[in-house]
Amino acid sequence: MKAFNEKCIDTPENFNNVHTFLRKMVTLTGQLQTWEFVRFEFWNRYEAPKSADPNFMENNAHLWNNEAGEITGLFISESGGGFFSLIVHPDYPYLADEMVTWTRNVWGEGKKKLNTDCYPYGLEVQALLDHGFVQDSHIGNTRRYDLVHTEYTLNLEEGFYIWCMAEGADEESKGELIEQIFSPSDSSPVKVEYWRKTLPSYNEELDLSVVDEKGRHVAFCFGFVDHDKGIAVIETIGTHPDYRQRGFGKAVVTACFLRLKEQGVTTAFITGFSAEANALYQSLQPVEITPMHSYVYEG
Repeated sequence: MKAFNEKCIDTPENFNNVHTFLRKMVTLTGQLQTWEFVRFEFWNRYEAPKSADPNFMENNAHLWNNEAGEITGLFISESGGGFFSLIVHPDYPYLADEMVTWTRNVWGEGKKKLNTDCYPYGLEVQALLDHGFVQDSHIGNTRRYDLVHTEYTLNLEEGFYIWCMAEGADEESKGELIEQIFSPSDSSPVKVEYWRKTLPSYNEELDLSVVDEKGRHVAFCFGFVDHDKGIAVIETIGTHPDYRQRGFGKAVVTACFLRLKEQGVTTAFITGFSAEANALYQSLQPVEITPMHSYVYEG
């Protein structure tokens, strides 16, 4: 089957098509890909607009389509440097070689180093190796949680509570805590935009925090759901530095799991990179752990 490739122009139609493709990939493969619908929403709403390049999306996202116009392959670079990702439709495994060739010779032209992260089952892995990439390091793990057959119990210290944004939690202070944890070097006095609430998959009932008696955020997580597929990705999980090692991270994710179960979601995924994050996510009874490795090419 013939495939055509083209730049991914920043249009609502292309956004919807890529979003649909990434959601469908979970059903087609039974596994999470290195890019899923939530990561794409984050990129489109937050990462891409930060770039000074007015054509950032078309310069750093590329599509392969079949004759019917359906997406069969996706190239995407999160920040436009040397890092990229490839997603290959399982019915078109032969595209992996063409996609890696394009990445090296077109997008990667002039770049001294290219790198990507892959799961072991990624269709792109062998093509990367064939084109001179080498496996570098184990960088993280994605865990799958069975919300139907796993029992979860919420435990919280006295004086702390679970709040969601639908119940009137303070989004400004929560946004500031997220920035404090994930962007500690950014001391800008500019008010933090609470941009996650603009994402298509955002649900204020799954925008959860552990708060103290004064309503101050101690730990948080966000659950993003694809109800058609019955899956959720829990993304952006953190605990205030002064409140770590007290079970608050586990509590807020447990609360998210319980709410997801109430909504009929059967499966949740969480990806962790640091040792601390992996220890927390392992304590939540995953049924599957998939490692992620970095692959590097130096021309």
